[in-house]
Amino acid sequence: MEVAAVRHRFRLLNASNARRYELALEPAPRGGSFTQIGSDQGLLAAPLRHTTLPIAPAERFDVVIDFSRWPVGTKVTLTNLAGQGGTGEIMRFVVARKATDDSRIPARLSTIEPLSTDSATRRPWMFRKGRVTSMGTDTAGWVVNGREFDPRRVDAAPRLGEVEVWRLATDAYHPVHIHLSPFQVLSRNGGPPGPTDHGWKDTIDLRPKQYADVAIRFDDYAGRYLLHCHNLEHEDMAMMATFRTSR
Repeated sequence: MEVAAVRHRFRLLNASNARRYELALEPAPRGGSFTQIGSDQGLLAAPLRHTTLPIAPAERFDVVIDFSRWPVGTKVTLTNLAGQGGTGEIMRFVVARKATDDSRIPARLSTIEPLSTDSATRRPWMFRKGRVTSMGTDTAGWVVNGREFDPRRVDAAPRLGEVEVWRLATDAYHPVHIHLSPFQVLSRNGGPPGPTDHGWKDTIDLRPKQYADVAIRFDDYAGRYLLHCHNLEHEDMAMMATFRTSR
């Protein structure tokens, strides 16, 4: 893609079934390659700078890349540091010409209401390997809280308008996705949220033996919804659970 030497805004989506990416720009500019302005569900409160950007299946990021930081004629490659060979390079940009740029990135992007967790109901969700029988045989699969997915079963019943804190824990790499409402990441392994955990999220990438606490408030609609691993093979192998919201 030929680009002018100005700021460009990109909406990034990892639409792979299982592959994770560690995005970077080569050659890398000083001060960070990406200015993040949004996450899964909208704008951040303030922009964040990243030298690299990890993105798991179903995650989305809004970023700004300022191509004026390279001389005209530079070939800039969006690379994947987690890949090898053909999966290590994603897209080539050519800084083709100078241009007037009257854009700016505001210091304040949005107002995000912190969810109060003082009286929140707390629920654990463990994503791990387990035994499944839904495919006609007793075999190894992926389960939530030790149980394979059963569309007739409800595993949680949150009330609309009330804040809950869900602990999402894993034994392997799992990008966990919750339907209906976005959440705010409170912590990872008892420490602070990660560099890309800010804003309103609906998918969080968890590494092996990692857990995250997220605050969530379901609004709008009563009914049955899912949470699941967004690795599509894991999802297909029963790693889903149903929750039902009510008034």
